[in-house]
Amino acid sequence: MRIKMLKTIPGSIDGVTVIDLQAGTEYTMTDAARGVRRAAAYIRRSEAVEVIEVATGDDQVAASPTSKASAKK
Repeated sequence: MRIKMLKTIPGSIDGVTVIDLQAGTEYTMTDAARGVRRAAAYIRRSEAVEVIEVATGDDQVAASPTSKASAKK
């Protein structure tokens, strides 16, 4: 989960090491339950917001129509 800090606070992205989380900086929290809980706590206290990743043009599937094979009797 990625978060963007709204405030500068001492905190942790892995639940172990304490660093200064800088306002305006995006951080990738660990995927472990500990990282997800920390991210949720920062968001709940309005210290951070979740960063929603947007799909790029390379990730999108082409939406071209495909024709089905016709069944012959």
